[in-house]
Amino acid sequence: MKNILIVVHTQGNTKLSEPISKESAEFLRLLSVSTFVIGLGISSGIYFVPIQAEILGASYMEIGMLGFVRALPYTFLPALLGHFLAGANKVRLYLICPIMAVIFYTVVSLIKSVPAIIAAQILIGLAFVFYWPVGETMVAASSTVQNRVKAFAIYSISWNAGYLLGPSIGGYVAENFGIYAAFWLSLAILVAAIPMVLLLRQPIVLEQKEPGEKGDGKISLLKLAPFYSMLVIQSMVYATLLVIFPNYAWDLGISEFYVGTIFTVFSIARLTSFLVVGKVFRSQPRFAFTMSSVFFAIPMLLIACFPSLVVFYVAVAMYAATLSYFTSLLFNTLTCNVPAEKYGFVVGLYEGIFGFGFAFGPLLAGYVSEVIGLRESFLLQAVMAAAMSCIAIASGAERRQKG
Repeated sequence: MKNILIVVHTQGNTKLSEPISKESAEFLRLLSVSTFVIGLGISSGIYFVPIQAEILGASYMEIGMLGFVRALPYTFLPALLGHFLAGANKVRLYLICPIMAVIFYTVVSLIKSVPAIIAAQILIGLAFVFYWPVGETMVAASSTVQNRVKAFAIYSISWNAGYLLGPSIGGYVAENFGIYAAFWLSLAILVAAIPMVLLLRQPIVLEQKEPGEKGDGKISLLKLAPFYSMLVIQSMVYATLLVIFPNYAWDLGISEFYVGTIFTVFSIARLTSFLVVGKVFRSQPRFAFTMSSVFFAIPMLLIACFPSLVVFYVAVAMYAATLSYFTSLLFNTLTCNVPAEKYGFVVGLYEGIFGFGFAFGPLLAGYVSEVIGLRESFLLQAVMAAAMSCIAIASGAERRQKG
């Protein structure tokens, strides 16, 4: 569904009990492999579920419901899960992800009705809850401050690589052997991921901080509200791209394979931008958020006004590159003035608000597509993205002061 490149800032002196151990390094390697395989399995079939629903007679309102139901667990559960993660067996929780995804693809391979497909989305929604939040937590818990940025970068590249290859492979299979064959492919890959997760043994990495390093624990939600508001809008636009766009492209005559390649281009652009985001991460936040709004709106206008395969490639690449920059900037803005002991709360709130936008974005776009038209639903997304610039300008965000 999403991910953020986490940049860890430290203040004062931090003593590490020991440098990263061989056990930690091995665990992070195995975790990255399982993350790649799970991402590959999920993405090989997920973009073709809305198309299959339309073949079975789904309206655009019902296609929007797919995204709404899929995102519901991510709206409520990440913050609650984060509260219990500290004392839980994270590997066992992570195992829930491929198991739920296997059940999901088994169900959608067997059912033949639109209401049943909509109801089944809750399963893949639960898989996402135990994929990114638990995976990110395991990376943090298995690395030290000194190597955490690198560990998160490897983790991000792993799941993005899975999402890069999956849509094209699934699209080829769907076009040549039928959409259900793409679901069976996802099922087989995810079954193979389960023993990989079972082999994981998370080590303990202890970190000790100097006395007096702890913050005062105060958070101003009022000051964070503009940034969470931008997150809601961005997640609504993003979800519409993932849920409604495959049907829009397919209805224009673009085959399943090329629909898959569009999302492969999306993943390539996002992966590439993750690798270079640190080099362009120097703009004033207010200006950077405003420009992000513009570069979120332009792809939606291109999709609505100039529908063609080449334009779609350009549009999704532009959107994906902006998405990586925006999420990295937003996360750093949310956490830069927050005490370390409150990171869990801020990130949990981030995930929940993201899930809220992801739930209601496709629902709104599906309604507009049904009542007015598909093209108009993407014009609406462009207007919403542009509105983020007004929030950015009013936010008062300034460059974080060093020192």
